[in-house]
Amino acid sequence: MQDKAAFGEKKIAILGGETTQDVKLVLELFLLNYGIRPVFYESEFNRYYEDGMFPNPELEEFRPDLIYVCTCIRNIVEFPQIADDQETVSRKRQNMVDRFTGLWDAMRERYHCPIIQNNFEYPFFRLMGNKDASDIHGRVNFVTTLNMAFYEYARNHENFYICDINYISASYGLEKWSDPYYWHMYKYAVAVPAIPFLSFNVANIIKSIYGKNKKAFNLNLDNTLWGGIVGDDGPENIEIGQETSLAQTYSEFQNYLKLHKQLGVPIRATSLILLQKDTVRATLRQQRQIPAGLLSMESWRTGSAIMVS
Repeated sequence: MQDKAAFGEKKIAILGGETTQDVKLVLELFLLNYGIRPVFYESEFNRYYEDGMFPNPELEEFRPDLIYVCTCIRNIVEFPQIADDQETVSRKRQNMVDRFTGLWDAMRERYHCPIIQNNFEYPFFRLMGNKDASDIHGRVNFVTTLNMAFYEYARNHENFYICDINYISASYGLEKWSDPYYWHMYKYAVAVPAIPFLSFNVANIIKSIYGKNKKAFNLNLDNTLWGGIVGDDGPENIEIGQETSLAQTYSEFQNYLKLHKQLGVPIRATSLILLQKDTVRATLRQQRQIPAGLLSMESWRTGSAIMVS
């Protein structure tokens, strides 16, 4: 555990549209690991709107450094019905957008601190099957349009951040994430086993807000950036490019790394065995012959430590 002096204390208000007790407890562990000592304000169950929208002496006295609005699809007040016309569906959508934008504006005006807002996960059932995504009456379609409105607000307002539970729930498995058992037993919209995934994501947003992000790649060469061992197999036999399925896998991984150059993320590759200069050159020539947009010869510095520039 780090020394106490190394921790920065932050007051975090969690305004929940669901039970948030365990979300808070797991979030605290991740934040402590990042050197942030959280002090929490936690709203009562499903009082996120009232606590944030209207004067709240307790929250005002708390003076939060950051507010996390932990809502979910079950906080959507009204969904479209099959019999609704376009105007009715649009009105329902706008009512929900106005409800949240009004909340965010009120909190920005009153507390002057960063806000993290969940977007909405997809429903765990589709009434109209595949058509649920394209038809205006579908819940999948409705959630998508609401999320787009949230993203537009985020683009146009500083210190407003989206916690992308739409992606996290899909990655975890929507049916497991949205297991109704946990809602009806404990009013958790996210399954209890999935809470660490949510809290970890929120913690990552918070540490980035407070400048604690550190990201770099430090990779071996053999059987990591290409298939095979150059010293044993020879540079002409390494797996890279499009000739085999295994080679394509390594090429895709190199392309993934190259995307991070756009973010300024340093990519460092170190060889466990110092390669002879002629072997390195031969390997890099092999790379240069592959017109696949991979990490180029000019990207590397030869030797035992190689940096992608």
